[in-house]
Amino acid sequence: MPFSYRVFVYGLICSSFITLALGLYSLRYRDKPVALIFTGLSLVMSLYSFSSVMSAYSPDFQLADLWLNKIRYIAIVLVPVFFLCFVLAYESRFQYLTFGRIIPLLAFPVYDLYMIFSPQYHQLFIKSATFSRVDGLVMRVNWVPGPWFWVHTSYCYLLLAGALGILLWSAWKHSAPYRQQVLLLLLGALLPLLANVVVTWRFTQYKVLDLTSFGFSYTGLVFAFALFRFRLLDLVPIARDRVLECINDAVLVLDLKGRIVDVNPAGEVLIGLGKKEAVGKMVEECLRVPYNFFELLRDEDNCQVEIERPLPENPEAIFELQVSRLRLRGGDWVGILVVGRDVSERVAMVDDRETIIRELEAVQAELTRQVKYDFLTRVYSRQYFIGIAAQEQNRALRYQRPLSLIMIDIDNFKRVNDTFGHEVGDRVLVDVARTIKAELRVVDILARFGGEEFVVLLPETGLLQARQVADKIRMKVAAMMVSGNDEGGREIQVTVSLGLTSLNGRVKGLDDLLRLADQAMYAAKADGRNCLREKVPA
Repeated sequence: MPFSYRVFVYGLICSSFITLALGLYSLRYRDKPVALIFTGLSLVMSLYSFSSVMSAYSPDFQLADLWLNKIRYIAIVLVPVFFLCFVLAYESRFQYLTFGRIIPLLAFPVYDLYMIFSPQYHQLFIKSATFSRVDGLVMRVNWVPGPWFWVHTSYCYLLLAGALGILLWSAWKHSAPYRQQVLLLLLGALLPLLANVVVTWRFTQYKVLDLTSFGFSYTGLVFAFALFRFRLLDLVPIARDRVLECINDAVLVLDLKGRIVDVNPAGEVLIGLGKKEAVGKMVEECLRVPYNFFELLRDEDNCQVEIERPLPENPEAIFELQVSRLRLRGGDWVGILVVGRDVSERVAMVDDRETIIRELEAVQAELTRQVKYDFLTRVYSRQYFIGIAAQEQNRALRYQRPLSLIMIDIDNFKRVNDTFGHEVGDRVLVDVARTIKAELRVVDILARFGGEEFVVLLPETGLLQARQVADKIRMKVAAMMVSGNDEGGREIQVTVSLGLTSLNGRVKGLDDLLRLADQAMYAAKADGRNCLREKVPA
């Protein structure tokens, strides 16, 4: 007996640490009311076991009596209250957890504690208790409960019975994975309750500390398994009766084998079966969809499909199905959620709406084209060039990258128009633009800047490379010939004058680049045309 008693006390020490660790772990979910209540439940269970341990290691019988018959009862009277509140929070019955309803629950335990700690009324709770020392540890060998003890016991059993009844109802009502959680809660609560019944009603003659304390070791282990295996605090049911039952969308919950484990009333209409008939059936049998949901979700967490599902009141009904993976916080895939919405009216309007959208898109594309491109040469317009050139300059300044700009003007273009007419002049503009563009990279930006002026922005290009590009453009334009379409069949040869500038620390904005390139271009015209001039701030 001495050895077994010491082993028993060691078990109580483990119990107190397990329940304390559970309480501290659940604080990581303190944003959830159910987690805070679970923390309180774990801490009072820890106090329950810890006070029994302290009684066993007390230096005298008086201190042992204080720990076992007084301090321990702080936990004893609070465990049923916390357990009932935890079950109510777990089931999202927060309407019963108001301040006005919790206070009456606590009134009885507070009165119990008053009687326990009051020398005058303590005997109404515990008439007597005797202790002896066994193998260096203090052991309660006998105790006689008072009349109020049985009132207190009845109240605690009433609260526990209410909590267990709610859990039994929840186990019957909910589907996986919630049912596994509920069953674990039931298992965790039953052993200490049965142990308490055995000790309280003297069904055993073993002279040991309260077996209820030892039962909390089992409770702690079961709850720990629930926390880590089934994510007890992650998968709390969220007012299913008020949410799923009332929404108009059809909701189906499938397990990993494709069986229906839950369905709301709108879902019953969709599949044409009641919940009792549908639960357990394969979704393909009920819904007859041409899709494999598991294949759809193989590489993504969500997808959306449409199905034709004739209904009695609408033989041409079309449903949009939102299919999603159901995951635990740890990332485990535990099932599939299918939410269906009747989109028949929307689909009926699709043709007209799509026609309107196509017309609007065509108008928008034309407007964008007119703004973005020059109507004649099909290169960028001046307005669009200003916008993207400013972005390129900001990027070059931010990352200290080279940037150059070339201004190009066709020499004596007015004479071409006056001699050959505007039709030929337009053809010259088109051919010059095509020739310039042929010498540029994909990243370079060409725009018609004015009547016969073009501008080229060269990202990631320094002055030396830009000079080579500009010279090549000048020579290619000078080598091209444009038919004049006159009686003599003369061909027109045109040249261009180019102004080049490059970005450096003194250039503060796009306006500076354009101004410097324009000045360089006019310097080229002044120097005889068909040449390149540069202007870069020192």
